[in-house]
Amino acid sequence: RKAKRTRGTMEDVESAEKYRNNERSGGSSGMKGRRLKLLQLKVQSRLGECWRLRKTRPAAAYYPLATIAFVLVLVLAFLWRISIDTSYCVGTPKRDEVGREKYTIVVNTFKRPERLEKSIRHYSRCEGVDAIRIVWSESQNPPRELSELTHLEVVFDVHEKNSINNRFVPLKGLRTDGVFNVDDDILVDCSSLYFAFQTWRTSRDTLVGFNPRIHSKNVGDECKYGYKQWWHVWWGGTYSIVLTKAAFCHHKFFAQYTDELSKEVWMHVHNNRNCEDIAMQFMVSNTTGLPPIWVQGKYSDSGVLDFKGGISTGSSHYDKRSDCVTKFAEMFGGMPLIETSHVAVPMSGWAPMKTPPAIWEWFHAI
Repeated sequence: RKAKRTRGTMEDVESAEKYRNNERSGGSSGMKGRRLKLLQLKVQSRLGECWRLRKTRPAAAYYPLATIAFVLVLVLAFLWRISIDTSYCVGTPKRDEVGREKYTIVVNTFKRPERLEKSIRHYSRCEGVDAIRIVWSESQNPPRELSELTHLEVVFDVHEKNSINNRFVPLKGLRTDGVFNVDDDILVDCSSLYFAFQTWRTSRDTLVGFNPRIHSKNVGDECKYGYKQWWHVWWGGTYSIVLTKAAFCHHKFFAQYTDELSKEVWMHVHNNRNCEDIAMQFMVSNTTGLPPIWVQGKYSDSGVLDFKGGISTGSSHYDKRSDCVTKFAEMFGGMPLIETSHVAVPMSGWAPMKTPPAIWEWFHAI
């Protein structure tokens, strides 16, 4: 028995010795194996946890993400489809002529030098302006030094007599057909101004401007008319007059106003210091049979806050203008003003949602 115990003890000692030797010789590889095994167990545990959460999470939680991804794909596809190049290799002579056409700014001013300076600074930055002409009806010498404010040509058209009709006297040395008539207290946004010029080019024989008005026959009076302000245009949805305090017209109408307009109409405007814009609209509509065109755009009008003698802020302003409409209708032998509801709106204010067929057209083109 002692011999067996001795042999057993010796075997245990030898086994322990072999284990320690194995640990010394392969300890590093054994440690790596245990770490790898531990990493595998962690990964399996995490995957199992994710799988369990996936089974318990409602499918609706993925709908917003899927919707966002779908919308992004549509947007990218839409941007790719609408990317266009409007340039051309060779243009026809008429096409090149259209691209070079410009217009002239004609500023009507009277004893408001600070507003005149602001107008010159503003309009000199606008696209397509060829020159700036100032209608000068004051007795003193014009401030020609204001021409140094801009690189454009600034010309003062000096008139010996002070008349509100001076704003439509033909301009000498004019290089453009298109003329933008504007008061010194109105600043039209440059992008809106250029859009109005493009609109006028499509209809050169009418007035194109930013301020629509409407005439109306007075109830109970057979041949008397009223001059209605902007709120009546908005409510009724029609207009027949565009005010020349911010409007395009062809320069040929300046000569017609000065040389061919009825002397009776001219004197009525001169004596009342009012209604020259209504007279111009009467003359253009009577000559062409066309209504004006209202352009929606951005502009500021500081004249509406002028309560110190401004023509359009007097208490009897609208009564005078209603009287002008009635008398001009008599002088012209009838009413030439034409009502219209057409409005020129730039594409920047358009959206496909306003025209549903455009959306389906795009889907068909994919």
